[in-house]
Amino acid sequence: MVTMAQWTLLAVLAQLALAAHEAWRIHMGLASRQWPQTTGKMGKVWQEDDFVQDVGDQEGTHSVYARYRYQVGAQWYDGKRLSYGVTDRIRFSEALDLMHEMRAGSDIDVYYDPDNPKRAVLFPGSSTANIVLLAAWIVGAVLTMWFGRP
Repeated sequence: MVTMAQWTLLAVLAQLALAAHEAWRIHMGLASRQWPQTTGKMGKVWQEDDFVQDVGDQEGTHSVYARYRYQVGAQWYDGKRLSYGVTDRIRFSEALDLMHEMRAGSDIDVYYDPDNPKRAVLFPGSSTANIVLLAAWIVGAVLTMWFGRP
């Protein structure tokens, strides 16, 4: 039988793992600002409605996705990461801003990791939402430890 202390430990570890992932996204976002740029081709870009959550301004939330190709040296790569910033469950107006001027077949700027060219983004940097999520996971872990103690 699992005790309350074990459940608390499991919850704290899960929250800290999510915080570590968010810290990694922030780190990679900051690193991507220094990455070299190449020109790629947009294969497909689209947004999807997220029906899970609705916001007060009736825009709802949306997620933006893309598929693109780019070349580094003689090697071609396929990419799908837009940014290390948050690109899912965002407002419709933010989704449209991300997709602005991105059309299938159009030339796009791709920023790639020179140490691992398979890793690339279209928008270098991270977002304020990354910091908010990191703080939320850490606060959640602290509160879980505080209220989960005997």
